[in-house]
Amino acid sequence: MQEVIRYIEEQRKRYEDHDFFVRLLADKTLSGDKRLAWAPSVVPFIMGYSDLNKYVFRKDHEAGALDPLQELLNAHTYEEDFHWQWMLTDLAKLGADGRMSLSDASRVLWGADFQHSRRLCLGLAEMAADAPTYAVFAMVESIEAVSVTIFEHCQGITLRSGEECDFFGTPHYLAEASHSIKSPEVENSDLPLLDAAQRERARLIVDRTFSLFDDWSTALLDFALKNDGYQSTYERMIHDSKHSSPISVPVP
Repeated sequence: MQEVIRYIEEQRKRYEDHDFFVRLLADKTLSGDKRLAWAPSVVPFIMGYSDLNKYVFRKDHEAGALDPLQELLNAHTYEEDFHWQWMLTDLAKLGADGRMSLSDASRVLWGADFQHSRRLCLGLAEMAADAPTYAVFAMVESIEAVSVTIFEHCQGITLRSGEECDFFGTPHYLAEASHSIKSPEVENSDLPLLDAAQRERARLIVDRTFSLFDDWSTALLDFALKNDGYQSTYERMIHDSKHSSPISVPVP
């Protein structure tokens, strides 16, 4: 397992070269509001990730004693439980907390512009569905590596108001960096040994996880660069949804 963790760190370093960091988060010539303009589009993923932790990654004890990796995963899912509350608070700070009806909010959250975050959740759930614990552990370690990298780059970004966000800022980075699953005690502990076939499966899970986040980060960059005002973006999304037509099924 330690070899897989070292591989995750290699992939994390490669991920840090993504244009999302280079062209956006690291570009101090842009305003803080612009560097974080992607924030609303992650809502479906962050809320969905909360459910993944509760209903997919966490396992109960009904079937007997849990193995050490599952115990670590369970502890991690509880640590992640309330991060989404910071995100919802930040939406107001960002000026992205528009007032709309429930039906219009549904059109926004399930609209085409936010599909990257929904697809990411579905991709992760699909991978975890029948995966053994060591593979799920590798996936969650990869997700944590992505998260720490993103929020490390969000540190110190201030908005027009002079405020720094909680979720999209230093408080969240410090919380992510202190998670037990990323602690030196865990990463230097006697994690289970994997045979060659298991290591290969875990590496494939890591590769697929980072590939999903690469695509997601590209979509975040695109959303941020195209967005010139949340309210006008929401209005366009609502209009597009209301005037969309059913997809016609090709006749064989």
